[in-house]
Amino acid sequence: MNETSVKQILLSDFFTYYPAGGALYDKSGSLLEMNNTLCEKFSIQNKHDFILNNLFDNDYLSDLQKNHLKNGSVLADNQPIGYTIIPGFDQEGNIVGYTLLLTDSDLSDMDIVRYDKKMRELKDISDKVAQSVPDTILLINNRLVVERIITYASETCITPAALNCRIDDLPGFTYPAPVKKKVASMVQESLDTSEVANLEFSIPGHNAPVVYFKLRLVPIHHKYVVAYIRNVSDIVEKEKENRNLSHQLSESRSMMELALHNSHIATYLFNFELFRTCDKVHCNRCFQFYGVNNHLLERNRYICRSLSILRHPGDRQDFFLLFNEIRDKDLEEYSVNFRLKGDDGRYRSYEVIGKAFEKDKEGKTNLIVGCVIDNQKHVEYEESLIKAKEKAENADLLKSTFLANVTHEIRTPLNAIVGFSDLLSQEEDPELRESYTNLIKANNELLLNLVNDVLDISKIESDMLTFTYADTHLPSVMHDVYQTMQFRVPEHVILISDPCPEIILNVDKNRMMQILINLLTNAAKYTEKGSIRFGYGIQEDFVRFYVTDTGSGIPESELENIFGRFVQLKGNKQGIGLGLAICKGLVTKMGGTISVTSKAGKGSTFSFTLPLHP
Repeated sequence: MNETSVKQILLSDFFTYYPAGGALYDKSGSLLEMNNTLCEKFSIQNKHDFILNNLFDNDYLSDLQKNHLKNGSVLADNQPIGYTIIPGFDQEGNIVGYTLLLTDSDLSDMDIVRYDKKMRELKDISDKVAQSVPDTILLINNRLVVERIITYASETCITPAALNCRIDDLPGFTYPAPVKKKVASMVQESLDTSEVANLEFSIPGHNAPVVYFKLRLVPIHHKYVVAYIRNVSDIVEKEKENRNLSHQLSESRSMMELALHNSHIATYLFNFELFRTCDKVHCNRCFQFYGVNNHLLERNRYICRSLSILRHPGDRQDFFLLFNEIRDKDLEEYSVNFRLKGDDGRYRSYEVIGKAFEKDKEGKTNLIVGCVIDNQKHVEYEESLIKAKEKAENADLLKSTFLANVTHEIRTPLNAIVGFSDLLSQEEDPELRESYTNLIKANNELLLNLVNDVLDISKIESDMLTFTYADTHLPSVMHDVYQTMQFRVPEHVILISDPCPEIILNVDKNRMMQILINLLTNAAKYTEKGSIRFGYGIQEDFVRFYVTDTGSGIPESELENIFGRFVQLKGNKQGIGLGLAICKGLVTKMGGTISVTSKAGKGSTFSFTLPLHP
């Protein structure tokens, strides 16, 4: 018997009687034979029932362990029981099969049986879990090749044909070039860095124009990457739909807010149940406003406490009157009007409309919705219409008074002119003729001044008066005014021009002289003795002109209306009462103010201001 035969007999006997148990496998890892000890320990009658009936097609050995075996390395482990797997080689060094030897002699038969049963249960659970996951899970090696399909989902279009294919060239996938490059790059980067990576991409679909995927890469020791691929097309489409709905909602909300803002309307909601359960200390938000323009109501959400402070004391109506009317009388709709105080302390008018929206179990209105309309502008508009009506009526009355006054005042000098003209033609006495001529001239001047005053007040009130501004030397103007007025004052009255500081004022010279002469003429009319003095001075950014007399003065009751049209003090002084009205109109048009101080019997002081720097 040769040496080879002896070795074969010895090896055969060793395997058959090995006390811990053993098994033989061919080079593909398929189970060839198990010894009696192994069959007894695991209660195996059919080799297909053995948990390792194929070394390379099972879930008990890791891919790394399987690779070690394929590369010819001995595999030894003690989990869950001690075992050793030894590759066998032919004379050329090729693997011809494998020998499995159990090395844990302390493990009882019952333990092995229970272990085998538990492992089968775990495998079934693992299979069920894998089937329920909507991901295709691939094991990719460092050559970017799919080495194992752990599980796959049909939604991902990946089939078992993907095994041994590169990740960027999977059957069923039509990768656009950029996506193909990106996927391969990220797998390689995950291998190199051992960092988890995520990628979202899309590819042309079979039943849809585009299919969306999420890819998650989990590296293992720089050698493998577990790729989780999930079809997220439904999620993406739902997100698109949600974005469209969100956009439409946002657009509708913006349009509503714009409409509310432009229409001065705020909407509100009131809940009776929340109001009843409120402790009146912490706001229960029973009353909520919507609308960005109504800042007053927006800030006062504690409406039950603040309403009494904000509401006008003269108004009985308020929000709660409206709410109670709707609830107690079971009304579908109701409205009230009341006033609320604003930031400036002024009250604004609001119209509040409420509508029953929801009822409680007892059939009583529980939820009220409505709007708050700021109608202050409408109230002010109505008031302005009333004032305009009154003004029109007063204007009509003033027109009648104006015509009556003008007719009377024109008739007086005109009658004198006509009468003395007739007498002048018949009179031969030179002295009387000269007297008649002087009277005619005086009445001509009075009539001309009357017509000029009427034209001026008409131009001022119709805003047709024009001004010609130029730099004016005020001392020279005051001198000219003095020269004009010194022969117009009564015999026992002294005209005094106070010292004038050197000022160049940009003003309409003729209009300024008209104001001064009107005031001086008015002073001369009511001053029989004493003095009339005039001048000017600087007062902040204005030049203040003044005319002071020692005449009869103005009663206090007349001061308020002294600058009105056709206002004359009691007495038989000539004129129709337009001079001071013209002065006020001219001063106002030039940006100044006019005023008077006076006491009856003690004279008057008229003053007006003009801007120093217009």
